[in-house]
Amino acid sequence: MFGLFGKKKDKKPSREQLIAEAKANMAKAREEIGEENIQALADALAKMDDPNYQSDGKNAREKIRNMDKGHVADNLKIFMDDK
Repeated sequence: MFGLFGKKKDKKPSREQLIAEAKANMAKAREEIGEENIQALADALAKMDDPNYQSDGKNAREKIRNMDKGHVADNLKIFMDDK
């Protein structure tokens, strides 16, 4: 009646249809990425979860913190003069 209530919306896909679509998308993504890359990413993530793991950046920051402050300042001055 005069369009007051709007048009009826299409039905939502069923749970099974959504699961099937998600599985198809996952299989397609696995095929595109490759099993080797997925395994490498999983290994890298597992390595990061290790409490003893320190990235190269963290190691470099720690090394700089432990250096003589005058030595660090001299190197920074030389670096800034080169630019």
